[in-house]
Amino acid sequence: MRRYLIWAAVVYLLLLLFPLPLLGKSEPKTQKKPQKEFSALPGADKDGDSKGVFRLQSADTGEVYEVPELDFVIGAVSAEMYPTYHTEALKAQAVASYTYYSAIRKRSRANPAKELKGADFSDKQLGFNVFYTKEQLKERWKDGFEVYYKKVSDAVESVFEKLITYDDQPITAVYHAISAGTTEDAAVLWGTSYPYLQPVPSPGDKLSPDYLTEASFTPDELNEKLSRAEGFKASGEPDKWIKDKPQTSASGTVTQIEICGRVFTGVEIRELLGLRSACFSVRYGDGEFVFTVSGYGHNVGMSQYGADYLARQGMTYEEILRYYYTDVQIK
Repeated sequence: MRRYLIWAAVVYLLLLLFPLPLLGKSEPKTQKKPQKEFSALPGADKDGDSKGVFRLQSADTGEVYEVPELDFVIGAVSAEMYPTYHTEALKAQAVASYTYYSAIRKRSRANPAKELKGADFSDKQLGFNVFYTKEQLKERWKDGFEVYYKKVSDAVESVFEKLITYDDQPITAVYHAISAGTTEDAAVLWGTSYPYLQPVPSPGDKLSPDYLTEASFTPDELNEKLSRAEGFKASGEPDKWIKDKPQTSASGTVTQIEICGRVFTGVEIRELLGLRSACFSVRYGDGEFVFTVSGYGHNVGMSQYGADYLARQGMTYEEILRYYYTDVQIK
């Protein structure tokens, strides 16, 4: 059965014959032009729907190009998750990535955005490339490339085209690096509740060496950064700037913090100060404001570190996905 699936995937890609560009995500190395192994798609904003591909717009050049689905998912998983993670975690990430970008593609093609010029989405989100090309991975992984690439591509191929669905529709399968110990309700971050994006415990995340981080700011530094927010003006002695403890959700996300009379959300503070998450506490002492931050990312959906932890406890990729995404099906 496995040999048949691999053979079918190869035939499928040969039929597509789209040697087009890819670009990457975490800690990206900016590229001015699409990769050589792919070519831009002329008039991609005018042709009909292309099956089996993702259309991307280069954030650097504005050029629109197509990437075969399998290549895209391998590159997306490589950008999103360490290749040293457990194979079942890599499979879970592959299904989540494919679902996430498939849902965006479906919305984009139903209601095209003029600025995308026919693309499904940009190849950069929040300044990070969404996937890596094979050439980029050779540079990134160096001597480990052959082993890592085979591990990731095998994991992706084994679950290729599987989708996470709710009510027979692909979900918004968001994910993050490390949770704060319990994942967050999407409504806390984005104002809209989703039945499948509900809080679940993720205790394995606390074992991560990067679970807790600290960021320190002098009063002048904090004032400079917060002054970018409308309505903020520092006043009084620094030790009086924050009178009360931040208000938080049950999962630990700061929902409200008052600084010098200006009320901020945790998301605003995270963005203004460059914190790793909106789950934090703050103290003032020795002339500095010290923010202690839990987790890394928005804390909604699947925790990638948590997925690796659960995989090492014996969970399959389907069990991991059903754990982090409530009442979903894998199809």
